[in-house]
Amino acid sequence: MSLIQQALEKTSRVQETNTEKFAPSPKTYDRDPMGAALEQELTQLQQSYARRRKLYWIISMGVLFVCFFAGLSYLGTRTSSLKAKTLPKVGPVSVQETVKISSEPLYRLTGITNMNGHAMAVINNEIVSVGDSLLGKATVKTIADGEVRLDVQGNEIKLTL
Repeated sequence: MSLIQQALEKTSRVQETNTEKFAPSPKTYDRDPMGAALEQELTQLQQSYARRRKLYWIISMGVLFVCFFAGLSYLGTRTSSLKAKTLPKVGPVSVQETVKISSEPLYRLTGITNMNGHAMAVINNEIVSVGDSLLGKATVKTIADGEVRLDVQGNEIKLTL
């Protein structure tokens, strides 16, 4: 045999082994039937989660859409009601006195106690007894269980707990 023939035989053997190395390997789920079932189940779960996410997105966009149009309709009715109310034109007005109206009571009763037959009350964070003066305008007339009566410039006021 000549050297050329030997070299050709060697290269053909090398080529045969190289083609065997690159043969496609079987996929894991082909070798394992249980793996194929798990992969199918995983794919189904992913698809159901994708559908659920899409549904949530559609619902949230619908709620946002409804809120947007509700706000627009509220603003529309509000501005139309403001336009409908027109104030009458009046002549010059003179201001003589401004009266301040307070929503808080002038006298606030926060506690009542009886020590050794002597009744005392806490009004506007002051401890008072019968006959004491409050704010220079009111006098404590009586202190009873759960109520205090004051004389405010001739008018009687009843404070309760």
